[in-house]
Amino acid sequence: MRYQTLMHDLLFKETFADPHNRRQLEFFLEQILGYKTGFLHNKLDVSYESPIKKNKLKDKNIRGDIIIKFDDVVLNLEAYTNFDNSSIDKSIYYIMKIHTSKLKIGDDYHELGKTIQINFVENAHLGLKEKLVYDFHLACDEIPEVKLLEDSFCVKIVQIDKARELGYTNNILDKWFKFIAANGSSEREIIAKGDVLLMELNEWINKYVADDETQEELNKWDIEIATNKGIEQGKKEEKMEIAKNLLNTNLSDEDIAKATGLSIEEIMQLKEGK
Repeated sequence: MRYQTLMHDLLFKETFADPHNRRQLEFFLEQILGYKTGFLHNKLDVSYESPIKKNKLKDKNIRGDIIIKFDDVVLNLEAYTNFDNSSIDKSIYYIMKIHTSKLKIGDDYHELGKTIQINFVENAHLGLKEKLVYDFHLACDEIPEVKLLEDSFCVKIVQIDKARELGYTNNILDKWFKFIAANGSSEREIIAKGDVLLMELNEWINKYVADDETQEELNKWDIEIATNKGIEQGKKEEKMEIAKNLLNTNLSDEDIAKATGLSIEEIMQLKEGK
């Protein structure tokens, strides 16, 4: 049976946004954010428009996102099987959009509250070490401990592929990370054993992915995503070819980047490869 891993972005969102799994979502967020158990009970306002439930396939070109609100916090959850430069840009731009969109004309900036993005990632190209969870803030290059908006803005990176390397653990949060990282139902079942919330969640996932209609819609979704990636890759290759030609002119790296939409780093890589 396909779609066994929760790191399939759409299955991840369908699972944690479903109202049947709200207590699991509450508990999971309590662990990640360091709240006491029960703190988020009946507090979460979850907004999610399921792409696979839309009537037209073309309506799925924008992925549904889980937007969670409680108290003065807005939180977004994402899953990436490959966290490359494009994913990083998307993540940062998106959370900035969420944060600034909360400000209405006449409001004071302190009324924005806190905005958190949690990215569950595999293959993170950030030079991170073995730690599972990293918090990112706006920080000073010379004095990293000096941060801006520390109390109102945070991007969390959870290295799910590192969780697969963990052995047996009594740490509750690490156990949930291993559950998400599991490659199949039987592996999830072993990890979940003895934990009521995880056992219930695994049962829900098994029933969900076993449904023929769901399988068909997930297949359609993957085909469209693959098609879109192919189109984007074609566009990227075209930009790279244009940039290579422009490198033979007197244009600066900055001007070539502006003309092609590539980053300065990508232009430098092209120069090194000439």
